[in-house]
Amino acid sequence: PAAARATLGPARRSAMAAAVDEQEAKRRRIEEDGGKEVEADAPADGRPRHKAPVGIHLRDCTLNIVPMQGGRLLAPLTDGGLQYLVAGARANVGVKKGRYCFEVKIIELMSPSEPVPVMHRDAVPQPKQLLRVGFATSGSPLFLGETSESVCFDSEGMFTAEGKREAKGERFARDQMVAVVLNLGAGANTVSLFRDGRRCCAPLPLPEGLVGKTLFPTINFRNITVQVNFGP
Repeated sequence: PAAARATLGPARRSAMAAAVDEQEAKRRRIEEDGGKEVEADAPADGRPRHKAPVGIHLRDCTLNIVPMQGGRLLAPLTDGGLQYLVAGARANVGVKKGRYCFEVKIIELMSPSEPVPVMHRDAVPQPKQLLRVGFATSGSPLFLGETSESVCFDSEGMFTAEGKREAKGERFARDQMVAVVLNLGAGANTVSLFRDGRRCCAPLPLPEGLVGKTLFPTINFRNITVQVNFGP
């Protein structure tokens, strides 16, 4: 059942936390050794700018999303058991060449009441608040990591690609700005995560199946309100 798949036992959660802590220790060692930014600034792009605004359209959202401020703020519905569902949204413009970054910030944590009887509390999806940020193809599901047509980082410090979820990022929480950078420059084809302007991981290669495809910024969240920035 879906609820069973969404629930992790204490031992599994402890192993995941240890893997994330190890990733954080590796990042600190790189900084202490004087590590430099491995992807230099992109050269000036002389191509015409995209004139239409980049944002979220309702046709590319799950039904439990409430957009506000022109789609710059996104909140989920949480009544009547909807607090257990993940909300998904995909931007209306994709990237096929060059380099692109979008930003997401958690601005509110929600803690809706739990109507589930005490005896069934172990079936409640964990963590209660969740954010995933990444890129997906236009034809992929709105839920990141469900198929090989997407890649994503999540607020638990994990990176998911080709069905594998590994500790290759860092945790992020309320009021922290996270940025996902997609580098489709010559010979690059990587994705990276930044938190409050600081790199959280080395550039990670895109799966072969996504190279050459148009990729769209995509976010998933549960029990949080997020602010999104897709650029001017």
